[in-house]
Amino acid sequence: MTILNGLMRKWLLVPPRGTSWHEVMRPATRQTIRVLVSIAAAWLVGFALHLQETIWALVTALIVTQSSITQTMATARDQITGTLLGAVAGTVAVLLELWTGQQWLSFWIVLTPLAFLAAVQTNLRFACITLMIVYLFPSQGSPFLPMVTRLTAILIGVMVSLVVSFVVLHSSARKQAFHTSGRLLRRLDGLLDGALDQETSWREIEKRNEACVSLLIELEGAVEEARRERFSDLEKRDPVLAALPRLMRRLLNDTMLVARAIATGRAAGNTGLVPLYKSLSHALRALAHSCEQRLVRQQNRHPHQPEDKDILDLLPRLEEQTRPEMRFVMSLFKEDLQRAVGVIMRDDAGAAKGL
Repeated sequence: MTILNGLMRKWLLVPPRGTSWHEVMRPATRQTIRVLVSIAAAWLVGFALHLQETIWALVTALIVTQSSITQTMATARDQITGTLLGAVAGTVAVLLELWTGQQWLSFWIVLTPLAFLAAVQTNLRFACITLMIVYLFPSQGSPFLPMVTRLTAILIGVMVSLVVSFVVLHSSARKQAFHTSGRLLRRLDGLLDGALDQETSWREIEKRNEACVSLLIELEGAVEEARRERFSDLEKRDPVLAALPRLMRRLLNDTMLVARAIATGRAAGNTGLVPLYKSLSHALRALAHSCEQRLVRQQNRHPHQPEDKDILDLLPRLEEQTRPEMRFVMSLFKEDLQRAVGVIMRDDAGAAKGL
């Protein structure tokens, strides 16, 4: 049964643990609509320009349109680079064919260095595909005219994909970042809870840490997406958002140190861990709640949550531990929790300095 569940999660659309179907289906539906709009727009542009082979614009739009602006721009850059290189290679292949009269010999002579370049630089993988499109597919008349038509269609597909990515159902990267931060903070709470539980193995705690790392990577992607949304500098436009990845990375590292210390103290029979966990849990849940409130309130217009004072009041008690290793990790956690309160609850981006 375990093997079957693993295969289902790997090959089918089964959300990972801690993820709801809503979190999977909503972005998938948005991306489906964006791809369909991109393909339809590419067809309309090709039809309006009377392109003879509009299909290559549709294929390019399908390939380039990704779920985020960052991914779309990266794919578009690779597509344009590969298209230009493939166009040069296609021209060389046509000239070789006119000189030798051998189509396949010319193709393999030109394809070999392109394949080598694609092996060295994976972003050049589209060059081989472009060569095949402009050279191998049958055409009539001048050998250069279909090449120009197909290259034009590819570039149209790239431009349409970029426009659609910026305009059609583009999700707010800021909201996504704070939503992911809230989920990450709640999973940190669950990680500490597992460290306190006698029946939870350290291997299970490491798995929970891996899930937190995945959320951290997702957060970094959302912040990078926010940088792409506008031309202004994110550190000046939204310094709190810019500081989130560094802050969450530090909290994740601190939480694993605390989890190890709790697990060690639990094995040694330390009875003062439950009050300590309750204080840490309250702090993490309050920070998560503050992140979630930003999803429904406008930036810099939400009132200060009462939990920020509660967290600052409990911080001195975190270091009141008899075990030296616990005092050490609590001093680190206390410092970063103070930063988190300043950044997340009080919009003080200066609190993140030194991370």
